[in-house]
Amino acid sequence: MLKISHIPNSKLYVSEPDPRWFGNPSNEPNNPSWGVESKNWLKSRFHFSFAEYSNQRNSNFGVLRVMNDDFVQPDRGFGTHGHANMEIVTYIVDGNL
Repeated sequence: MLKISHIPNSKLYVSEPDPRWFGNPSNEPNNPSWGVESKNWLKSRFHFSFAEYSNQRNSNFGVLRVMNDDFVQPDRGFGTHGHANMEIVTYIVDGNL
């Protein structure tokens, strides 16, 4: 039987990568449209081990490699960057793509 566990947001690893890693210009120092959630272009919460977050107890989920909650600032996005042998699924909670 599959057991599903609820992990509160406070327990998820938070990543705020340099925008240049994804083909974006540097962060604007004071852009009021970005609100208070983050002053970085991207704030990711990793549900399991990925990128700079490594936790052996939170890895090995079969073919599923990544599951993140990503907060992307308005008028920003992911520039061209490589992926091999992956399908990427995106769903929008608020705003538009």
